[in-house]
Amino acid sequence: MTELETWQLVNQAETQTQLADVIAKLTDSEGMIQGRARKHSAAEMIIGLSFFMADECASNVLTREFGIRQQAIYLKHVSN
Repeated sequence: MTELETWQLVNQAETQTQLADVIAKLTDSEGMIQGRARKHSAAEMIIGLSFFMADECASNVLTREFGIRQQAIYLKHVSN
């Protein structure tokens, strides 16, 4: 998948569940997702997404890579 296709996939997510599915799709063989500077556990990021959407933690539990954090912020504000 190209970088453009990855960005498009993230931006097409219209729900928290869809964004979580995208995060899962972007994992490597070890279950990690590449952030700006280091790799993160995709499973932990999906859990962090649910905490963020429930106002239980800040958005920085999500990577900015491919617009994941921005899409989560957008979805949170659109759903309220």
